[in-house]
Amino acid sequence: MANRTPILVASGQYVFRDEVTAETAMSPLDIAAKAAKVAIDSAAAQTDLIPHIDTIAFVRGFVDSVPGGKGPFGGSNNVPRSLAKRIGANPQRAIYGREGGHSPQRFVNEFAEKIAAGEMEFGLIAGAEATGIMKQAGRAGLALDWSETVEGDLDDRGCHWLFTRHEVAHGITFPTQVYPLLEHAWRARHKLSVAEHRELASRLFSKFSDVAASNPYSQFPQARSAEFLNTVSDDNYWVAHPHTKWMVAQDAVNQGAALLMCSVDKALALGIPKSQWVYLHSYADVDDGFVSSRPDLAVSESMKLTLNSVLSAAGKSIADIDVMDIYSCFPIAVLAACEAMGLDWNTDEALTVTGGLPFFGGAGNNYSTHAIASLTDQLRQAQSSFGLVTANGGFLSKQSVGLYSALPPETPCKNADTSLQAKFDSLPVAELAEEANGIGVVETYTLVYKRGKPSLGIVIGRLDDGCRFLANTAADDEAAFAILQGDEEVIGRRVEVAHKAPQNIVRFV
Repeated sequence: MANRTPILVASGQYVFRDEVTAETAMSPLDIAAKAAKVAIDSAAAQTDLIPHIDTIAFVRGFVDSVPGGKGPFGGSNNVPRSLAKRIGANPQRAIYGREGGHSPQRFVNEFAEKIAAGEMEFGLIAGAEATGIMKQAGRAGLALDWSETVEGDLDDRGCHWLFTRHEVAHGITFPTQVYPLLEHAWRARHKLSVAEHRELASRLFSKFSDVAASNPYSQFPQARSAEFLNTVSDDNYWVAHPHTKWMVAQDAVNQGAALLMCSVDKALALGIPKSQWVYLHSYADVDDGFVSSRPDLAVSESMKLTLNSVLSAAGKSIADIDVMDIYSCFPIAVLAACEAMGLDWNTDEALTVTGGLPFFGGAGNNYSTHAIASLTDQLRQAQSSFGLVTANGGFLSKQSVGLYSALPPETPCKNADTSLQAKFDSLPVAELAEEANGIGVVETYTLVYKRGKPSLGIVIGRLDDGCRFLANTAADDEAAFAILQGDEEVIGRRVEVAHKAPQNIVRFV
C-alpha cells in the first residue's frame, strides 16, 4: 500500500537587518524567496526538488489583510506565482491565504489532509513581511516599485472583516486596542491587581526575550529584564492600558520563513533522508466569533477546544510536551493558552522556540511559519521529543494547533475532532444592546494612548438587565481618563451609559 503519511521535510528562515537603501530594500517576495531557497537546500535531497513542487501556499501579507488594503510600493497580482518565478518553480496550484496569524498552522493541517488523500505530492508554505523596510524607505523618501504581474491560476481566499460596524464605532478594531480588553478581563477573573498583572506579564515576557536574544533569526535580539518591561519609559511607552510598547507584537520586521511538506513515499523517491522527517501527529482548527458576542471575555473557549483535543487525540498531556511555541502577540495570548491546557504560566520551561512576537518579531500573519520552522528544526535534533505549536489569528479569534515529532505516529495523522467547530458554534453568545441607555457595570476596559497621552477610553459593560454594551468615554472626560489609567480596580464599577449615535458614551458614577 502507498505510504501517504504527511511529513515536514525542511524549513528555512531569513531576516534582514541591514541598512535600507534603494539597492538593499527587499520586497516581501524577495525575502520569502530567500527563505524558500534555504528550505529547499536544507532538505538534503538527492535530486532537484523544485520541479516537484505542485502546490505553493503564501501566507497573506499584513498590507493585504484588510479589505481594500495595499502596500505603499505596490505588489504582485499573484503573490504565490511571483514566489514560484523567483525560485524557478511551476506549481499546479497557487494559494494566497486568508488573514490571520493562525494561517501557517492551518496550511500545514490542510496540506497534511491533501497529501494523505493523494491530492498533493509536494507543497511549499511560505510567507514574509518587510514592514520595517517599508517604514524606513518611507521616511527616507525612497521611490520603490514592487509592482509585478504574473500569469497563472490563483486561489485567492481573500480577507474578511474581523469586527462589526458597531465595534468599529467604538474603536474595537486594532489589535493594540482589543487585546487590552481581553487582558484586563483575564486579570480580574484571576483576582490580580493592575500592578500584580504587570509584574506577571513582565516576568513572562522577559523569559521570551531571553530566547529571542540568542535566536539568529530574531529581528530584535536583545534580552530585556522584567524590571525594564514593568517600567514605563521613553523606550517602553504606553500603547493601551495595560500594555506598553514591549508588551505587544512588533510589526517593523523584515523576516521570511518557508516549510516543505510531502508524503513518506515522495520523500523516499526524492532521496530526502529520514533525519529530515518530522510528523504531524494531530491537529485542530476552530474559529471564534466577534469579540462583542463572546459571553466571557476572560476565557478562550476556542483555545480550550483545540488544545485539549489535539493533546487527547495523540494520547498526550501537556507534561509530555518537550518543546512548544505558544503564540505571544500579547501576554493574554500566552496566559489564556496556558490556562486552557492546565500549564503553569510561571513555569521555567520555555514557552517559545523563537522568542515571541514582541522580541523575535511580529512577522505579520507569518509568525507561526517561523515557529514551526524553529520547532521542527529542534525536533530533528531530538528524535524522541514532542513539540506543540499554537497559532492565533485575529483577537483570539482563530485557533490552529499542531502536535509534532520525529517519531512516526502509531495511527495516521488526523484532525483531532472534526466536530470541534460545531461544538463551538453551539455555545451561547452574549446579548448586545447597541443603543445602550441606563446604569451598568464595567466588564472590561482600556485606555488608548497617542504620542504618550490618553486619547480614547473604551469600556465594555453589562446593563442591569444583563445585556452587554460597548462604549467610549467622552473626548474631554479627564476624570474618566484618570480612573482608567490608575492602579485602582475599574472592573465592577458602576457607570452610566447613554447612546449618542453612532456611539454609546459612558460616565463613571
